[in-house]
Amino acid sequence: MIHYAGDIHQPLHATSLVDSHYPSGDAGGNFEHLPSICGASNLHAVWDSVGYDYCGFPDMPLTSQAWTDLTSTTSEIAGAYSIDKSKLYNGSFLAWANESYKLAEEYSYPDVVVNEALSSEYVAQAEEVLKTHMMYAGYRLNNLLQQIYGTNSAILQ
Repeated sequence: MIHYAGDIHQPLHATSLVDSHYPSGDAGGNFEHLPSICGASNLHAVWDSVGYDYCGFPDMPLTSQAWTDLTSTTSEIAGAYSIDKSKLYNGSFLAWANESYKLAEEYSYPDVVVNEALSSEYVAQAEEVLKTHMMYAGYRLNNLLQQIYGTNSAILQ
């Protein structure tokens, strides 16, 4: 459930470009190849890495220092990216997906040229969109867990 709640908030998980180049779709940007930066070599990977901010995969299990770093990063994002709580659309997975689709249309695909580096403006805007959407994902997941388990559940304490 946590994985799906996160995935539905990544705009390229909600769409696939279909055109004369990709009559069966571009697999959510996976076929939109770009010069590799920190291992992100397609449009989907750029968005998965939050505009190259979080490349690769952490070593597992997480060390105490890794948990500290993640907690600090989470606090920084929460402090910098506010959301409109009237747009949480509690439990409306279709609304979440439609929102991601619109973000993909507006921000993910415009100004992308296959095999050319993304502009710094594009990458900065992707980071802004994604970090804001990560905040929505967190709030929405929290509300979903409270709907399922209740607000006094030991699992949430």
